[in-house]
Amino acid sequence: MIRTLSYGYRPSLSEQQRHFYEEECDPEFETTRPRYCGELYTYLIEHKFRTACEVLSLDLAGRTLLEICAGSGMMSEKFARAGVIVTATDFSASAIIRARERARRYNFTAAFAVADAERLPFPDRSYDLVAVHDGLHHLEHPKQAVREMARIARQAVLIMDPADAALTAAAVKLGIAQRFEEAGNEVKRLEPFVLEEILRHCGLRTIRWRRTMMYYPHRPGRWFRLLGTPPLSAAVRHVFQASNRYSVDGATS
Repeated sequence: MIRTLSYGYRPSLSEQQRHFYEEECDPEFETTRPRYCGELYTYLIEHKFRTACEVLSLDLAGRTLLEICAGSGMMSEKFARAGVIVTATDFSASAIIRARERARRYNFTAAFAVADAERLPFPDRSYDLVAVHDGLHHLEHPKQAVREMARIARQAVLIMDPADAALTAAAVKLGIAQRFEEAGNEVKRLEPFVLEEILRHCGLRTIRWRRTMMYYPHRPGRWFRLLGTPPLSAAVRHVFQASNRYSVDGATS
């Protein structure tokens, strides 16, 4: 008889994440998000998507897009409805099953595949666009994933992830933003100049960015839903729009 000893074994970050997203998260919530999350939540997700498209400044219709760390397909759905030919990938097979169910349930077209964002199984320059939404900060080596995105993209890389900023650090200290997620990973926020350096090294010439204030919990609680009900919703939107009126834009060539 062979006996395997596991005393002192600690699962890797990727193993922790895979276990969480395949065993512990609520599949129905992940499949339907942001539906049923309240008006404010839906508004913020849509604002984030529209802002990213503005910064990208390309006609999306008919272009091919690879999304990494796509999870259950929330942002993939938005791209597909904008006329993009989407391939959504995630390292979790369960997440991809949920994304396929989202596409079936809500009637949009996309391709889906299980893939590791740090070692993507796609040829160089095989997609017009490569995008990530709230995904890099989950990874053990987010910079490597950015390099992979740049390798595969023919025209543009689109990153919609939390930035490492003084205001974010203050929010973490106050307990508003998380340092560690439920899956056990530290939230690895990247500084814009670090991303710029990586992308330039990979050969991208024009780099544009927009830093905006954005906050929503992954799963909205009671108080967040309350903020999305009239008449509070109008006031909250006004404050949000005012706080982003002077959002920081930049471009280098």
